Amino acid sequence: MTVKYLTDPSGNTTDVQLSIQDYLKLLEKANELPDYVKEGIKRGQDQARKGLTKSTEEVMLKYKKDK
Repeated sequence: MTVKYLTDPSGNTTDVQLSIQDYLKLLEKANELPDYVKEGIKRGQDQARKGLTKSTEEVMLKYKKDK
């Protein structure tokens, strides 16, 4: 992977430049989620479909009472 760093007149790095091919590879890697995360998302979606979720207000009320 060839990476070019662009700097401002003061020498501070401001940008990174790479090829489209390398960018797409990085993007693909960034979008890969571990299985446990995918399973958690699926579990949450299933719970939402079944109406088993709570509103933010309900959850926050619980923590307010604990204080």
